[in-house]
Amino acid sequence: MSLLVVATYPVSGGPVLSGPVHSDAGVLYVGGSPVPASQGTSAMLGAALAVSDYLGTPAPYALIAGDIGRGDGTRAVYARLADVAAEVCPSVVAFHYMQPVMALMRQAVCDLGETFPDALLVADAGGMYAAKAAGVAGRFELMTPDVGEVGFLADPEATHPAYVSHYLFGTEGFDPPGLVRLAAQSDGSARVLLVKGKTDHISLLGDIVGTVDAPDVPALEAIGGTGDTITGLAAGFMAAGFPTVDAAMCASRANRHAGHAMVATPAMRAADLVAVLPDVFSEYLCGWSGVCPVCP
Repeated sequence: MSLLVVATYPVSGGPVLSGPVHSDAGVLYVGGSPVPASQGTSAMLGAALAVSDYLGTPAPYALIAGDIGRGDGTRAVYARLADVAAEVCPSVVAFHYMQPVMALMRQAVCDLGETFPDALLVADAGGMYAAKAAGVAGRFELMTPDVGEVGFLADPEATHPAYVSHYLFGTEGFDPPGLVRLAAQSDGSARVLLVKGKTDHISLLGDIVGTVDAPDVPALEAIGGTGDTITGLAAGFMAAGFPTVDAAMCASRANRHAGHAMVATPAMRAADLVAVLPDVFSEYLCGWSGVCPVCP
């Protein structure tokens, strides 16, 4: 089982990096190159790596490039995707921070479906926007929207979350079960959704099958990247063989317990959350999932 993360990082002209993810002295590397610091991509990769390190599964493999909103890095990543996927033979492919270029996403999903029909697709952020707008959301196994983004998935006419901004803070009739159901009915949803909010909602085929609301750590909302760690956790658990709903539930719980364990304050970083994940797994993961690593 292997995880391929496809994403960008916010550096103008940053090169395409590909290779296994590893960490040394708190610095993340893709292959032999350090990952430029960013709240999103590095947080997602760090959380996925924490899962593989703890469970003894293969490290996530990343394909990333620099992009500051012009789409150059996004196009460079898509251009390399087929070759890298052929090298990795992924069981899970996660699309993360990328410019939402619909044609490229549509072609990538088609190509992956032909070459790796059993691979599970995950999307968050720009990857999720592109998948929904391109009409291929139904080909995805998991998406991890926040309270504003689930309104976007539920609106068959919207091509970007900005067009449904009245859901941004979970107000004005925000109804997660209703929006999840609408998203599934309009083919704007993955098979499983993890809707991130004060209460996290996990849905399967449009029906809520689980919620997580504790521990409640409000300070996490002020720390950039702590939504991305949820996506990295879920993708990592899926690559380890967890059923998708179980992966989503464990990701939600682990993220919250890590925030509680680090006594989160707005001055902290997503890297601080990633650093305490091994202790959270050691204390709770066996009870949550039945997956109990045996010490050598």
